[in-house]
Amino acid sequence: MLKNNNLSQDQQLFARIAEGDAVAFRHLFDKYFEVLCLNATRLLKSAYWSEEVTQEAMLYIWESRATLPAIEQPAAWIFRVVSNKCLDKIKRQQLEIRAQYLLNISPHEDQPGQLDYALLRKLVAEAVAHLPAQQQAVYKLQQEEMLSYKAIAARLGISANTVRNHLVRAFAAIRAHLISHGEFLPMLFFLIFF
Repeated sequence: MLKNNNLSQDQQLFARIAEGDAVAFRHLFDKYFEVLCLNATRLLKSAYWSEEVTQEAMLYIWESRATLPAIEQPAAWIFRVVSNKCLDKIKRQQLEIRAQYLLNISPHEDQPGQLDYALLRKLVAEAVAHLPAQQQAVYKLQQEEMLSYKAIAARLGISANTVRNHLVRAFAAIRAHLISHGEFLPMLFFLIFF
């Protein structure tokens, strides 16, 4: 009986959230955030990244609110969203580790076709230098200090969603700069940062 009641409550919350009810979303957030973080911590082995991933998942739920009424098992769906975000994070971390390794090995000058990692670093730095001040600050806090969206938002006095928007625009500008300097660079940049 309790399980059916909880299911019914979640379905009602999803229906209200689909209509744009921020109070219902806050209730859902408060109800599930801690347990989702614990679940994410088991997968990621990091409390820091589990909070970040859970926040991304909750943002995804809000942005996908129009589709929520069609979901029959809200709790199961929410946990699946967080699990998928965790798996995405693990894949990105593996790519970042591999890319950092590639950037830190010294290429042999006598090998034709070898990527010029110094040039790549220089071009990324140039692109970052041309970003608007706020985007540049957000980018550096995320890439250099490895801060979460929430931590960046708190430090700069902006919302986490604004942080995300700045990062999306910053990465787009960096990619465009790299494209203007050669076709191989955006692919390597993509492997490093996504």
